[in-house]
Amino acid sequence: MKQVYKRPCQYRFTQPPKALLKARLENIAIVPASMLPLTDILKQKVNTLPKGAVVLCYAAENPRQRKLLERVGETFQQHGHAVMHLPADEAGYQ
Repeated sequence: MKQVYKRPCQYRFTQPPKALLKARLENIAIVPASMLPLTDILKQKVNTLPKGAVVLCYAAENPRQRKLLERVGETFQQHGHAVMHLPADEAGYQ
């Protein structure tokens, strides 16, 4: 049997900042990177949803992305989150 060399971890884990420990996620938004310039519009839509909601934004012309996000949405629903699907053209992306 071959012996595997395990090298020590090169990163040192420290205590996270207190502000990070106190932070709580209110809502989750999963959007394509091309929509990042529209964060102000997305924040307005996301903040109107109840706490713990998930917004899944996808490009209408990309069916593969839509199918993937539908499966992600089903997983979130199984864990008790409210899920909203938002096509990119409804979010103001052209």
